[in-house]
Amino acid sequence: MKTNPLENFDYRVECDDFFLYELARLIEEDRASLEDEEFRRLIDAGIHEHIERPLEIRADVAARLRKSSGASGRVLHVVEDIEAPLRDEPLILESYTAYLVRRLEQCAEEKPDERIEAAADLLLESPEDRSGVETALDTLGSIRSAESARVLAFIISEPMLEEDLEARAYAHVRGMWPLPRPYIFYSLKPHTHEDIPFRWFQLLVDCEEPSAVDRVLEEVLAHGHQPDYREDLLALVELLGQARDPGTEDKILQVLNSEDTPRGAREILEGVLKNTKTQRHKDTKGADPWTNLERLYAANKKYLAAVKLFESGRTADASRKLDELLRDEPQYPFALVLRRLI
Repeated sequence: MKTNPLENFDYRVECDDFFLYELARLIEEDRASLEDEEFRRLIDAGIHEHIERPLEIRADVAARLRKSSGASGRVLHVVEDIEAPLRDEPLILESYTAYLVRRLEQCAEEKPDERIEAAADLLLESPEDRSGVETALDTLGSIRSAESARVLAFIISEPMLEEDLEARAYAHVRGMWPLPRPYIFYSLKPHTHEDIPFRWFQLLVDCEEPSAVDRVLEEVLAHGHQPDYREDLLALVELLGQARDPGTEDKILQVLNSEDTPRGAREILEGVLKNTKTQRHKDTKGADPWTNLERLYAANKKYLAAVKLFESGRTADASRKLDELLRDEPQYPFALVLRRLI
């Protein structure tokens, strides 16, 4: 039996990470099996958050595979293509799942932050206690951690606080972005919520989350045919007019032009195009997240071209391509890793 070249790889997950929190719950419920639908969903989402998105981790995985004689070239190429998903790659799936369980055991020795626990209990059990809520919010807002961000994100998703206090909680969680991102995205994905958590989508738009428009459109597609959600959806799509995503209008049109779009969703989106002027922002300095993503995808294509040259034995050509790439993107992690091998 071949050894997994990614065995004992450190995916650098912090102890207050949401996925460890959920893993502990599923283990307690005796559901820690890839055959369990929610457990597999957790692992898939964790791979996306911890490996697919952070290029440094993905590049380190590629470096480990390049050094291993037992690694498949196909797997390496998938890892190095940042547009390719990794969730169904057995080497990744096995290594990451084992790592999470091992990491959870290591983190069990850490004591929970009693301040966060006390603040969360007060907010959930006594939301009418204004003085206590103010203190709890100030406490959570002063602790920049994934755990406090999760508590605040949950609080703003439920209509439990007075309006000004909810606004204060929102300001705190916005200031902690992207710490609440994994919890929010994981919770939104199944579309099982009885009410659409408007504040979460507002947060995605305000924090310029690159996929904010896509997430809003997902909700419209998921619930557009359900009359009980219509009022919530009409409020939600107003956020599309505030989104800075330069592709907003094109994304709306793409959904409208799809034969699979339900009639109710189509009516709502047609109203958006008719009554809302979507913004067409473009940061000329290239600092907005959409421009940055385009730049990273372009850099990856240049990198893959260099890899092809390197693996065909044209080392000098590959080296020149890498130098060109690193002049434009000096910290591009994949290029830095391969440059050391040439």
